[in-house]
Amino acid sequence: MYICERKKNRTVSRLKLNILFYVLFLTSFSLAGQDVSFSQFYANPLYLNPAFAGTMGVPRIAVQYRNQWHAFDNAFTSYTACVDVPVPRLRGGVGVYFLNDLQADGALNAYQINAAYSVFVPLSEDFVMNVGIQAGFNQNSLRVSELVFADNVDIVSGNHGVSGELAYLTDPNYSFWDFGTGALVYSERYFAGVSINHLSEPYHSHSSGELSGSRLNRKYTGHFGARLPVYLHGHLRKKFDISPQVIVQKQGDFQQFNYGLFATKRGIAVGTWFRQNFGLRYDAVILLVGFVRSRWQFTYSYDFTVSGLAGNSGGTSEVSLVFLLRENKRKSRLPFYEQYYDEFGEM
Repeated sequence: MYICERKKNRTVSRLKLNILFYVLFLTSFSLAGQDVSFSQFYANPLYLNPAFAGTMGVPRIAVQYRNQWHAFDNAFTSYTACVDVPVPRLRGGVGVYFLNDLQADGALNAYQINAAYSVFVPLSEDFVMNVGIQAGFNQNSLRVSELVFADNVDIVSGNHGVSGELAYLTDPNYSFWDFGTGALVYSERYFAGVSINHLSEPYHSHSSGELSGSRLNRKYTGHFGARLPVYLHGHLRKKFDISPQVIVQKQGDFQQFNYGLFATKRGIAVGTWFRQNFGLRYDAVILLVGFVRSRWQFTYSYDFTVSGLAGNSGGTSEVSLVFLLRENKRKSRLPFYEQYYDEFGEM
């Protein structure tokens, strides 16, 4: 009985040490200044670019959930909620979004709430430009009671007490203000935008008064694409829409190049994305399916990891749901899975 109990305790001890390594890795990864990266970029458009505020023409509510790397229990879990409305008197739109990113089974929580405003500027009969700004409040909370350090682990029982390392974690719930800006140019068929997040590069650290932390690097994003009708065999009736898209992001040493293609027909959208760095190191292949009705849309995507973690990550799932509070009577000019419009003779 004693031998079995010791084996059990050693197993628990090894598990806790693995969790320790993983938590410390995630904490240092977070301090390096990389934001949450979603696969469904346009499910929460304000997170991508504040210039999207109010662009639907009607009030919109969007929620999003991402569970990254299923093989690791609650390694990265992210939630977002977004509301934006057009405001004709301001010649633009306003919006607000909330993000909660949980890492290492909730040992590290990052909260954000951001408000955005965009102004619409007609450029020509076909093209419109939106310019947006955003300001937000961020708080990162570290549950120090969940951390296990080498200096407080009993190698026999696996129990742990108070570590001397905790003396350096004097500010487990640090917070800061953050700002961003962006621009968007689009017509009925083409769109392109740029955004910059963390303009002030705020300093963050879990140690009060210490210079052991780091600055949150600016994130630069460029996104563009098209929404094109497809006609087959000389028919005047449109068969379906295709939307090629590219999104490029850089934040410090982190680089991401995303490109994909969607096909949409009568309320159903399917697509494939590829994600890699600026070189040839591929990270994931993303498969996506969406269902659209007059005032709501539901989208599911799955990331197949193709990097070195391919055999261990278990993939990533992401779900989004968007509601329009009023009927949108005009055609969409933006790259969301909007209703399919049965056009005749528009080449």
